[in-house]
Amino acid sequence: MKNILPASALALCAALALATSCNGDKAKISGRIAGPQQSTVVLEQITAAGSVAVDSVTTDRKGNFRFDLGVPPCGTTFYNLRIGDDRIPLFVAPGEKVTVSSLYGNPGSYLVDGSRESVLVKELHDTMNAGVRRLDSLSRLITSSDRDPDRRRAHIREYGREYSRLKREQIKFIVSNCRSLAALYGLYQRLPDDKTLFNGDSDIIYYRLVADSVGKYYPGSPYVAALRSQVDTADANEELARMVCESICNPASYPDIALPDMYGDIRRLSAVGEKVILLDFWAAAAPGSAIYNAELREVYDRFATSGFEIYQVGTDTDRQAWTNAVQAQALPWISVCDFRGLDGIAPRIYNIDRVPANYLIDASGEIVGRNIPADRLAEQVERLVGKKR
Repeated sequence: MKNILPASALALCAALALATSCNGDKAKISGRIAGPQQSTVVLEQITAAGSVAVDSVTTDRKGNFRFDLGVPPCGTTFYNLRIGDDRIPLFVAPGEKVTVSSLYGNPGSYLVDGSRESVLVKELHDTMNAGVRRLDSLSRLITSSDRDPDRRRAHIREYGREYSRLKREQIKFIVSNCRSLAALYGLYQRLPDDKTLFNGDSDIIYYRLVADSVGKYYPGSPYVAALRSQVDTADANEELARMVCESICNPASYPDIALPDMYGDIRRLSAVGEKVILLDFWAAAAPGSAIYNAELREVYDRFATSGFEIYQVGTDTDRQAWTNAVQAQALPWISVCDFRGLDGIAPRIYNIDRVPANYLIDASGEIVGRNIPADRLAEQVERLVGKKR
């Protein structure tokens, strides 16, 4: 069976580009491809660009082959052995001596030794291959029984039962081996017409499980870092959807935001109440940020007692740098940050692609201005707080 790792998993493995920057440690992959003639065996490494051939050999007359390679000591690396259009998946760690035996044209029957992770992948590989063959067989029976509705319905029910059984086997493998990189491989195996693990919003729980568990045993693995990034993005999307949903019920016309301040307390934009609000986006790490806040401070000190508030969203990713800046500048207004940069919840809701940026909201909750320069801000705030009175 061809390797069924989809394009989404290739993106997950983008951090493998780091491998080229590490000093290699020797490992060996050897074995035998039994067949009627000599064959070419290509060693592929999964990278951000896809499967990249890193070496190839021709088997000798007995079908033997061998690769001596430098595996990055920064982590176990995922490879494919490609024979024709077929691929055998392997995880190879520094210093391992992996042996593979297969029959040309039938790589699903391969044997592997010398790598615990690869043996586990083989276990799942066999389960999924056998399941796909059964599903293919049932699919043909469904097609061939068009003229017999009862038989067709029976085959469809059997197909559904087999499909569900395979999904249970997949999740059992992932949970049972959640401390292994093989579980990460298991996350991305797909059955026919299966676009997500369980086709539901709760799927992310399994990705979190693997990221947390494998991370304890492979703390420096680029695979785990990439998976964690994917999980964080999914969490951010979930939070974004929740906020958008809440904003629909918000009596004000602006999208609501709920983010933590420097003490971890959640501060909600809508909780400011019926005040004139400057929703401001900034970055403590940006040049001139202290001067920028000093200009805002002049406007704030002038109108704070007249019904004016600033809700300032940091777009930093460095928690300590942002916290230090808020403390050092003694910012008197509401300061929040989720440390996801411009990929955070609030910048995405308000379509912010650079900072500084701002929105001016009047006391009735209407957005009345955007990206107002500091030299014009006082004038507009004075007009709005005057209306409020």
